[in-house]
Amino acid sequence: MSMYGRARAREAYRKTITETEEPREIERKVFLQITGELERASKEDTRPLSGPALDALNRNQKLWGELMFDCAFKDNPLPDQLKAGIISLALFVDRHTPEVISGDKTIEPLLEINRNIIKGLTGQGADASVLQEAG
Repeated sequence: MSMYGRARAREAYRKTITETEEPREIERKVFLQITGELERASKEDTRPLSGPALDALNRNQKLWGELMFDCAFKDNPLPDQLKAGIISLALFVDRHTPEVISGDKTIEPLLEINRNIIKGLTGQGADASVLQEAG
């Protein structure tokens, strides 16, 4: 299959997924994928971090930036308190990520936040202390 054919197949798959899956399930899968990448990155013991580790941190930071952006819209149906919590977490991720890259902080708080979000998206309930600690 040519690169063009693969790109079209990927796009068709993406379209099918977005038409058949609930947004919450899509968000859960994205968090699972990025958190898996962060977990692999957390096992690195080298500085500077490898390309895959930097990519994982970058993807996580972008994901949280998108969530913050979505929460800023007035027509977002989430309760105001939840939106505020998500924005606080996004700001924490934005501040913490460069410190992980520089070696001043560990990746563990980012993993803990993502794991709690995954729990919340699967209906297990997130640890409320994560929202309080990030604020």
